[in-house]
Amino acid sequence: MEYLWDHESSDVKSSFRAIGEPRQITLNTVQSAMKRLWEKGLLSRQKSGHAYVYSTKVDRRGLTEMMVSELLDQVTGSQMDVALQAFVNLADQAGEETLNRLEELVAAKRKADEERS
Repeated sequence: MEYLWDHESSDVKSSFRAIGEPRQITLNTVQSAMKRLWEKGLLSRQKSGHAYVYSTKVDRRGLTEMMVSELLDQVTGSQMDVALQAFVNLADQAGEETLNRLEELVAAKRKADEERS
């Protein structure tokens, strides 16, 4: 995903040369990974000759939100209060500046939601 975010689109061979060879990962492994990401809806692909050219369907933020949402659902189930408490505690442990930033983000979200209503 990092490579495609940085390069917008790529076929498997180009991705392999850039990330597979330096890490001693086989072409088949890179191809399988890209296909799985496409199957999960994270990549789109277009046929170009005999190869597919892949590009991202989600940005970094969108992927982070998806992953956090899935993790929270797996860990807390329907107990969202537990997740929120843990998140606030983590922000507090990170320091006053992080906790203040969390408050700012919540206030900005509420303001944006009010403006849309």
